[in-house]
Amino acid sequence: MKIYQGTAEEKEALARICQEWTLKEFWPYEEFLVSLKIPGTFLLFQSENNQWLSLALGRTLGGETELFYIYVSPRARRRGLADELLTAFCEHALRDWSCERVMLEVRPSNLAAQRLYEKHGFEKMSVRKGYYQNGEDALIYEKTLKAFDA
Repeated sequence: MKIYQGTAEEKEALARICQEWTLKEFWPYEEFLVSLKIPGTFLLFQSENNQWLSLALGRTLGGETELFYIYVSPRARRRGLADELLTAFCEHALRDWSCERVMLEVRPSNLAAQRLYEKHGFEKMSVRKGYYQNGEDALIYEKTLKAFDA
């Protein structure tokens, strides 16, 4: 697991994985770069041969971290990378940012993601009605981090 440092090589790999993502809701490469300039924002990624396999983007503010994206490339799925990435994300939030809680939003239609989050101790806390552009609700999940999680 690596933490994005903004090297030219990392920027190129990020641009490639952004082009691969097909959902309209995924941020374009330029928005990632803008977001990464905001204090408290961090990006974790896994790579092989200079090709990114997965990424997780989040932002920490006031003892809380929000997970914006977790993505595993189709060519790397079914290898446990999402589990590794989510574990590393929570460890980073606790260890490096002293966060007590991680929050995220997920579509009700994304059952695989919900299973992943629940497996990692996230609990559904509320619903934001009509949150997404297509009118779909957002389920709000959160997890309290403890020292033993890291």
